[in-house]
Amino acid sequence: MHLRKRSLHSDGVFRFHLDFLPTGGRFATLLKIRRICLLHERETVEALQQIIDSILHTEHLSPFLVVGILILAGFAGGWVAKLLKLPHVTGNIFGGVVVGPACLGLIGTHEQLHDLQPLSTFAMSLVAVSIGGHLSYRRIHNSLRRIISISLLEVGCSVVTVMTAARLFGMDWPTSCLLGAISASTAPATTIALIRESRAKGPFVKTLISAVALNNILCILLFVMMRTFVTSYFESGETAGKIDDALILSGYHLVGALALGLAAGWICKVLVSKPKFHDFTTILLAIMLLDGLAAYLQLSPLLVNLFFGVFLGNSSEVAERQLTTLVPLEPILYVCFFTLAGVSLHIDAMLAVGVLALIYFFARVLGKSIGAALGGLLGKCSRRIWQNMSFALYPQSGIAIGLVILLSNDAYIPAEIIQAVSAIILAGVTLAEIAGPFCTKAALARSGEAGRDRERLVEFLAEEFIVVNLKAADKWDAIRQLVAFMMRTHRVEHITQEELYQSVVNREKDMSTGMGRNIAIPHGHIEKGPEIQGVMAICRDGIDFDSPDGEPVKIIMLIITPEDKKDMHLKVLSSLSSMVRDDAIRSRLIAAISPEDAMEVIESKEARDYNYFLD
Repeated sequence: MHLRKRSLHSDGVFRFHLDFLPTGGRFATLLKIRRICLLHERETVEALQQIIDSILHTEHLSPFLVVGILILAGFAGGWVAKLLKLPHVTGNIFGGVVVGPACLGLIGTHEQLHDLQPLSTFAMSLVAVSIGGHLSYRRIHNSLRRIISISLLEVGCSVVTVMTAARLFGMDWPTSCLLGAISASTAPATTIALIRESRAKGPFVKTLISAVALNNILCILLFVMMRTFVTSYFESGETAGKIDDALILSGYHLVGALALGLAAGWICKVLVSKPKFHDFTTILLAIMLLDGLAAYLQLSPLLVNLFFGVFLGNSSEVAERQLTTLVPLEPILYVCFFTLAGVSLHIDAMLAVGVLALIYFFARVLGKSIGAALGGLLGKCSRRIWQNMSFALYPQSGIAIGLVILLSNDAYIPAEIIQAVSAIILAGVTLAEIAGPFCTKAALARSGEAGRDRERLVEFLAEEFIVVNLKAADKWDAIRQLVAFMMRTHRVEHITQEELYQSVVNREKDMSTGMGRNIAIPHGHIEKGPEIQGVMAICRDGIDFDSPDGEPVKIIMLIITPEDKKDMHLKVLSSLSSMVRDDAIRSRLIAAISPEDAMEVIESKEARDYNYFLD
């Protein structure tokens, strides 16, 4: 509203002439302003103050302006966090706290948060698709044992410790069960954002992302079961007879999300394989439709989109490529999501529940720590992984808040229990989102994998491309097994397995690739492909490869090179031969008892000079 001029009339009253009167909800407000302005001169200052307060009332801010404030506050907080060497996520959250009701109060009304809920849901869905894509068989096939053991035990221990602590401090069992189920969740968005900020890559990161994905699947299913038990108890006074209902409802959530996610993935795979369909538009529309359908069918959008990502990650090369389609949107969506989380932090709830929030927070931290450590030991993973995993799973935000919202809609659970659970969880989330990012970022740094998400000379030297204790009758059998392993773990889609095998065999017949010192590097060529690909096998018994020194081969590296990568092929061969000719590296590789052990050798300081970063 623009005040054009003012005039003093004979009655001593200032009258304001308005250039325009907006329509809609402001009309009544401005009529009221006009009446207020028809006051005596001595009341003019008070009238102007009421006008300003009415115009700047934050309930009437446009959603676009609210999003703009969120982005500016998030970027400002991230910039300050960078100066202080804090996680960017923490900076975004504190930026939200500053503009939220706890500080300046620019945004944060119930109406504004409700209007921005779709933005938060879409950001979470995008994270879920990305996490699902990491659950690719070719990436985790030889690390499933540690991933499953860590996920199951950290979920189980966090539930048990939170429930036990709640009962010890006088909470009833329905409240304890609900708190325990929700405590299992870990914030996927925070984890992904910190991994990308740290540019981390390696076995620890792969285990962490996979564990977070399985963690949240288990958390949602546990919550559905616990909520069913509690609801049936207050509805009929019994729970034992409702176990079948809880299992059926949990099955519906799991199977429904799986079916919807896989169906959407298959449709997207078909569409993106046709040039007339734009990849970005297709994936964007798919996520939006999945969010809407999940809400309509009363399914979890997170689970649906996670399974959607799983399909894309395990499908064709074209489909897997769609996981990176929305990457340009991620930075601004993450800033909005975490700043909005800061706006939504319930400092008042944390102060209200006080000691109970601290009990919940520390019990959850204890359960996560013990469970991750035990899971790592049972999964027989390296000390580097299980020690750092113990405090990488502390963040908790979006999923826990979503489950609290679901709980608030239950008509059978008493209001006092819902209020108690909501207050404790919201306060616990506040503490977890303040302290959790520091712990996760420290874990990434201590694991030695921060700053390693860069292109290296030999990209295929990863855990998922290594097989140990290979048994073969002769070198031809060994080559056939490695070719089959290559087809399972790589996107070799432009050639059949038999054609690839013949390519390697023909090269081997021209000249043996046995190099002496227990090493052989057989290789073949294909017409086209994204990059040089390869696998490594360790055969402790040794295989005759017609090597110059007559010694049996115990380390075999199979390399497949596209025709347009021949220059890089020579550099890769030179690097590999130099690395495995190192006596310390070679002896440790031969003694490796698992792909993870072999990867630890390849990632050691001694090997980094050979497999160097290209940037």
